[in-house]
Amino acid sequence: MSRLTALLLAALVCFAHAAEPAKASKPNVIFILADDLGIGDLGCYGQQKIQTPNIDHLAADGLRFLQHYTGNAVCAPSRCALMTGKHMGHAAIRDNMQRGPSEEGQRPMPAGTVTVAQRMRDAGYYTGIIGKWGLGMPEDHSSPRDFGFNYSYGYLCQSLAHTYYPPYLWRNNERESLAGNPSYDVSMRGVIEPKGQLYAHDLMANDALKFVRDHHDQPFFLYLAFTIPHLSLQVPDDSMAQYHGQWTETPFTNTKHYANNETPRAAYAGMITRMDRDIGRVMALLKELGIDDNTLVFFSSDNGAVFPLAGTDPVFFQSTGGLRGYKQDLYEGGIRTPLIARWPGKIKAGDTTGHVSAFYDFLPTMAELTGGAAPADTDGISYLPTLLGQPGQKQHDFLYWEYESQGGRVAVRMGDWKAIANGVKKNPNAPFELYNLAADRAESHDLGAEHPELIAKAKEIIRREHQPSPVKEWNFELGAANP
Repeated sequence: MSRLTALLLAALVCFAHAAEPAKASKPNVIFILADDLGIGDLGCYGQQKIQTPNIDHLAADGLRFLQHYTGNAVCAPSRCALMTGKHMGHAAIRDNMQRGPSEEGQRPMPAGTVTVAQRMRDAGYYTGIIGKWGLGMPEDHSSPRDFGFNYSYGYLCQSLAHTYYPPYLWRNNERESLAGNPSYDVSMRGVIEPKGQLYAHDLMANDALKFVRDHHDQPFFLYLAFTIPHLSLQVPDDSMAQYHGQWTETPFTNTKHYANNETPRAAYAGMITRMDRDIGRVMALLKELGIDDNTLVFFSSDNGAVFPLAGTDPVFFQSTGGLRGYKQDLYEGGIRTPLIARWPGKIKAGDTTGHVSAFYDFLPTMAELTGGAAPADTDGISYLPTLLGQPGQKQHDFLYWEYESQGGRVAVRMGDWKAIANGVKKNPNAPFELYNLAADRAESHDLGAEHPELIAKAKEIIRREHQPSPVKEWNFELGAANP
């Protein structure tokens, strides 16, 4: 072979390789979770008073879900569903439960519980949680580090998160003291002192920026579990000033769980806008680092808006978006939540979807995204086809919830129909209500008497899906008199 021929062949080989499409690297994933944020608290879902320009921009650049649901109506079990892909009939954690009257932290998840963080780590991702965990403590081998997270920073205990000025936060299972912040009495489930020197949300937001900078050259999964706008109503003066004097205020004073506040409406709005500002900082950093197009960003909330308490005013802000009920309810206002997904070039900008989905779909969605297999016993269905606008999206036959407090509540969504019963622990034969959500999203017209067959179907699902829990407080049985 002549030297010229060899050079030509080499050039052809190089051209052929250059013509091949570059193999796409694994996308980074950031899941941002607000705490007690109502679906109506965001401008992109109809909010008129509170400014959320960066989250609204996420929606304008991405996909907004209109029928997405939390795992439960309160913090810990909802987060368990998000992490484990299990609904409340199968989940390890089914309600908020403190480890003990004077112990920091909530009930732990059992060893061997599979989480989305473990699956992402196995797929080659560097995994981190910054924010609130609420699913156990290091001494119980139930910290984020025990369930797939390479890195963790923030609150491990939900009760400590009742203050934004805690005496310490946890980094990788070690306490880090926050000098100048007030003390904390775990038996109080909160503090009265309104302020300290170090605002935990700001520390966590800054840590999230550092996490992205430190790991942008490798696939990463960041679970950014902000505590805003959960009580207490506390925010630095610069955010309070943005809304100060806009509305009439009724000062909040309490002697137990939450801090006092002279202008609670301004504080609530200021907290949400401050979180929105920091989400904007994260998005700007993705662009600065050149990884914006290869990062899938989600935004959601762990349950519905909190009921009027400690100065919150969900009626004034229309925080439920016209839905019935609040946090702790299994009506739509307690469990329907925003979900926004943005991935430039992959997710169609400015679109909406009516696909019915839930927190426990996140794990199988991530499994499909990364080419792995979801656990065989997951209750979730991947919504990746919906994200990418592709055919083949599977549908749930039903969605299922239990809430163990308030006398016990159960709910089942079957297509457009939703059956719900309250007080099933006190009364195993508690009456069921039935609503057609397509025609009555506010759940104002009970149609149970007209469709006993659908009530019977819901009860059959409940009996099948409620698996006994080793925590006796989380068990119930429907009465034998029910058909």
